Amino acid sequence: MKVSVSLPDSDVELLDTIAAESRTGRSAVVHQAVELLREARLRAEYELAADEWESSGDAAAWSTTDVDGLRHAAW
Repeated sequence: MKVSVSLPDSDVELLDTIAAESRTGRSAVVHQAVELLREARLRAEYELAADEWESSGDAAAWSTTDVDGLRHAAW
C-alpha cells in the first residue's frame, strides 16, 4: 500500500542516512520503524497485563499450584 506522510527535514535526513547505511530504501526503514513501535506497544501491553495479574491476587493463588519441590534451575 502506498501512503504519503509529512516529516520534518531532520527526520527525512535520518531516514535517508539509515536507508543508505542499510542499503535499503525509505520504505524498508519506515517498515522497520513501524515494527519496532508495534513491538514496544506489545511489550507495554504485556507488562500492564502482568501488573494487573499480580495486583489482582491471582499470581499468589497460582503460586501454590506450581510448587513441585524443584527449583527451575534443577530442570
